Amino acid sequence: MSSRLSSGLSGLDAQLGGGLPAGTVHLLLGEPMNAQELFGYHFAVGDPGKTRCRFVATDLETQEIQDGITRVGGEPDRVDVRTLGDGAWDLPPPAKEARYVLDSFSTYRDAVGWDTAHESLQRLRAVLRETGEVALVSAMPSLHDERELARLKVWADGILELGFDRQGFGLYPYLKVTKMRGVPDSARFLLFKDTPKGLFMESTRRVF
Repeated sequence: MSSRLSSGLSGLDAQLGGGLPAGTVHLLLGEPMNAQELFGYHFAVGDPGKTRCRFVATDLETQEIQDGITRVGGEPDRVDVRTLGDGAWDLPPPAKEARYVLDSFSTYRDAVGWDTAHESLQRLRAVLRETGEVALVSAMPSLHDERELARLKVWADGILELGFDRQGFGLYPYLKVTKMRGVPDSARFLLFKDTPKGLFMESTRRVF
């Protein structure tokens, strides 16, 4: 297996020197916004036509996810969607030779409690270390206290933060990479656009 796997966004892959290190788990932090869901869809698609993914959803409906996968150029039948809720909160294990998306950890934590949720993340990371695949776990910072956020950031191999940069009278969405294990000098600040085909992310490095 390649030592780098696509994030699903060519601009981010270029910034990271070829993609995400194999066997790593990444924390996507952001408040509810379309960009957070879209990033998850891009990640799930990965390398179109080649990548498979297990997508575990706590707030999204199956059809919504399949439509999102199609929008960003993916094939819904390559994404195994599992929805949690209605009392069924057992976190599905990673599938063989497939990346993993959990959207969102915040809702999962609310349902099962911090200890159970954190233990599930530890097991997920251990499996991904063995399989060499990658995982994305989204969370909403406003729903966690500082201690929980600190523990999540220590646990994650990569930390990706979505936000908005105000320039004059405009607001520009950005993705900030503040940690990426296995990538030297990994700090990145990337502006992006929400287009009909998904996210377009610049490949020019910015200092923050």
